[in-house]
Amino acid sequence: MFIKQLLTFGVAAIGTAALPASAADAALKGAFALLGTTERVSAELSIEKTGALSRELLITFADKTTGKPIVHFDEELTQELHVLATDSTFSSFLHEHPGKAGPDGRFRVAMNFPKPGVYHVFADAVPTGLGQQVVRFDVSVDAPAGAKSVDPLPASKEGTDGPYTVQLEQSGLQAGKESMLHLMVLKNGKPAQDLGLYLGVPAHAVFVGTDDLAYVHAHAMSAGAAKAAHGSHGSTHDPAGPVSAQMMLHAKPPHAGRYALWIQFMADGDIRTVPFVVDVAPGS
Repeated sequence: MFIKQLLTFGVAAIGTAALPASAADAALKGAFALLGTTERVSAELSIEKTGALSRELLITFADKTTGKPIVHFDEELTQELHVLATDSTFSSFLHEHPGKAGPDGRFRVAMNFPKPGVYHVFADAVPTGLGQQVVRFDVSVDAPAGAKSVDPLPASKEGTDGPYTVQLEQSGLQAGKESMLHLMVLKNGKPAQDLGLYLGVPAHAVFVGTDDLAYVHAHAMSAGAAKAAHGSHGSTHDPAGPVSAQMMLHAKPPHAGRYALWIQFMADGDIRTVPFVVDVAPGS
């Protein structure tokens, strides 16, 4: 099991002012990270250091066909942009939201990183008319010279965050196939009774391939909604209904191999994050 990650859920600020020239000159080009989906955007990231381990990230998207900046985004689970990051050892995880884009389409998000290192930052958005698009940036946060990645720990079926334990049945995971996973959230060994919706769904699941950094962001539904139509990037949960401790998650990993996985959910008013390592079998 991973070393328990240090998480910082800060308040993200929105802005449209340009970064200093020194930061703008160091803009990073993003790499498309949503395998199996048509790449329709390009993106750039500029970085402003605001503290020892804090950074402001300025993210811009452009239409890959026309080259024009994208200024309109659809909300996906109450947000126009999800910014997720993990370090090169997959031992830390952050999930932030900058709110709405500025009039020129730019997003600015404040990130507080838990430790020095190289972070894989994923910008997950739905530009209007283009569908879900995810771009990855590799960001050095005072990474020590010569730092090397380490392999994640062996696959796990159970993870914890404080008094909460998530049991994960992952045997059905297959590459390139819509797979169903069963989750059970326990609190002090019993089914949790204090769960709420997090960004409109019972739980989020973020997969990152440990070899090629392939990205999957899926959402869980209560087990009682199993017969309802459900995609990997949406939810059928009734917002007025209680959140069950027993959930089902549909995900489509793009290839076989090992993935770092984080399950996030709301419990007793706090966001909880439980890490896993899962192995995806080849498709049949």
